[in-house]
Amino acid sequence: MVRLAALYVLGSLLIAGAWLRLESGGIPWEKVGLMIALGLLPTLAVGVGRRWSALGIGVAALLAAASEAFAVSVTEARLGGQHDFFGPVLGSFKDGFLNFYDTNLPFRPDDFPLMHSVVLVAIFAFCAAVGVLLAADRPVAAAVALVFAVGWPATLVPGGRPLALGALVLVGVLAVLFLFRSGARATRGLLQGAAVAIALVAAAALASSSGAVAKGAFLSWQGWDPYDQPDTPVGVRYVWNSHYLGIRFPKKKTTVFRVRVAGPQRNLYWRATTLDDYTGTGWQEDLDLSEASQREQLDVPGLSARARVSANWVRQDVTVEALRDNHLIASAQPVRWQPPSDTEVQDENGDIVVLPRALHRGQRFTVSSFVPRAKPSDLAKAGTSYPHSIDRYLQVIQGNGKVPAFGTPDRDALMHVFFDATWQNDFLMQANRPLYDQAREVVGNAQTPYAATVALEAWFRRDGGFHYDQQPPPPAPNEPALAAFVTRTKRGYCQHYAGAMALMLRFLGVPARVAAGFTSGSFDSDKHEWTVTDHEAHDWVEVYFPGWGWMPFDPTPGRGLLNAAYDPSSPVFDTRDTSWSVGSPGLDAIRREAERSQGRPGLESVSGASNTGSGNGGTTVVRDKGPSIVGLAFLVLAAAIGLVMGLKALLRALRFTGRNPRALASACRKDLVGFLADQGHELPPSATLSEVAAALDRYYAVDADSFARWAGIARFARPEEAEDAVARARRELRRVRRDLRHQLSALSRFKGAISLRSLTV
Repeated sequence: MVRLAALYVLGSLLIAGAWLRLESGGIPWEKVGLMIALGLLPTLAVGVGRRWSALGIGVAALLAAASEAFAVSVTEARLGGQHDFFGPVLGSFKDGFLNFYDTNLPFRPDDFPLMHSVVLVAIFAFCAAVGVLLAADRPVAAAVALVFAVGWPATLVPGGRPLALGALVLVGVLAVLFLFRSGARATRGLLQGAAVAIALVAAAALASSSGAVAKGAFLSWQGWDPYDQPDTPVGVRYVWNSHYLGIRFPKKKTTVFRVRVAGPQRNLYWRATTLDDYTGTGWQEDLDLSEASQREQLDVPGLSARARVSANWVRQDVTVEALRDNHLIASAQPVRWQPPSDTEVQDENGDIVVLPRALHRGQRFTVSSFVPRAKPSDLAKAGTSYPHSIDRYLQVIQGNGKVPAFGTPDRDALMHVFFDATWQNDFLMQANRPLYDQAREVVGNAQTPYAATVALEAWFRRDGGFHYDQQPPPPAPNEPALAAFVTRTKRGYCQHYAGAMALMLRFLGVPARVAAGFTSGSFDSDKHEWTVTDHEAHDWVEVYFPGWGWMPFDPTPGRGLLNAAYDPSSPVFDTRDTSWSVGSPGLDAIRREAERSQGRPGLESVSGASNTGSGNGGTTVVRDKGPSIVGLAFLVLAAAIGLVMGLKALLRALRFTGRNPRALASACRKDLVGFLADQGHELPPSATLSEVAAALDRYYAVDADSFARWAGIARFARPEEAEDAVARARRELRRVRRDLRHQLSALSRFKGAISLRSLTV
């Protein structure tokens, strides 16, 4: 039992360490410890001989682990229409699992709680699996499970110290195999085994660090794609349209377009359109388009002085793959378009560009966008001198309901008149009033539109108790969906988060709108190219700041993080710029939280946020190609088998390199003793040549008496006789091994070939 406990602790630490590498930030030791402890329960049940009881204990432990990981009480698993345990747990597990192949790793648990829950369940499941196999005296199966449990997450985040991780895994595997050797002398040869392990690790380290040996991956499994034929174009308006009825992404991802961007990596959102008007029940697109015409270049009028400086532009070369839509895609704020040459285009002041007909595969266009590098204090100082064209973005209900701008004197009193007199009898305005009340409570005494914006974003992402849910509960009859989301259900997806934040900002007098498009996608650092799929379709918020234009903010947790120095939720937020939060405890808390997050790798579900503070270089992007995991497991297993067989062949050859007859005769004896050990028949170290021959005859009916006689002469005869005797002994050894191979099945020969027992003989 002591041996079992020691191996379980070693294995559980390796497993937990490997899976926690997928996360950035602090380690939840209490939850991880609970998962390991729960995994120990079925292990102990099997270890004490209660194998049938272990099944029930394992199920109970699994339920407890799932309940703790997904924060769903087991008591909900009872009859009644209002109670459900398995549905929420299984649905959350599925969503969290799939997110691993949509997300740049490592991830922040605060932003991706379902992924964190899956990590906890994985730690429990793999610890329990390895422990049960150890307790059932299945060391080979336990070693394979341990390699898979540690290797899978290691391939998702290959950075860090792969050699150290590989060495630790090897130590764990060898510990399992050596401590579970058959027979009573389980620890015999442990020192030799440790020496072999050290040699293997040293050889692997030297080989992998050598420029002559270490190569790139033979198979880039992360990029495997089983779908070779062109994808059918897909539409994503079900994500953009604000119906709030729930969304379901297709199981199969479809690449909709690719974007090549020169220079260092910058993680941008790709905007298709904006939803400018709120009807009282939802946001909608309302474009005033120009006449269709064919143009080689389209420049955006009315740009700020900063936007006219080409050094602030980011050029994007877009190739359409399979997007069924007529909007051209670009990072906001576009300043110059070079539309497709084969079609006419229409535009709304150059900000939004559409085609009269749908995009088609292979269509290419280029757009340059102003991507400002604003600091928090820059936006805090932007003021409220809004141009006349921005007035429509202060209307809380389409066509009317314009509110006074942020910072207007006596604004609170004016808003009381707005609700209690001007719009007292308007049902839609009164139904949406709870959003204004909640917005005032959240932003408190914010002194600038920027401070109000970041306070609301932090509330949605972290402090407000919201949960990302693609199938949220419906609102009550005659209740606006956004009011229900903010005040009651707190469950929704990007339409809810972006729509609610934009409307709350308008109620506060801050010009805002909903942007619809895609998060960044996955980045190929060699090609400087983003690949964007339909699963990256997304809504976010744009806020207008004088002198800077429309700046994106994303309140949706678990879907994306903007790479922007002005955004506290961004991994590159400028924490050194503190003037914007001075004097406001709430804003200062937001800044301090950003400081705690600073230095942790940035990430984005389905958008590829930067892994570095500078935003340069490639990111770790893992795509959901299920067959690749199976293929990788086979590759790892084949490599391990090849390594073991090669090492054994090398050691066997080294035994016979000398010329001393006595040493060669001893090597012949060790060769057969090792062969028997690999087949599970261990002989004591003092076994004589006659006893070795008797064991071969007893187990396999192979006559080895002649071998024993000539090997004995070589060991103990005079030197002039020993040389001839050892030559005869080696010929007899080859005959004996040939006879043994004939007696063994292919499976037995394979098991012997990969066994490590002979390494300690």
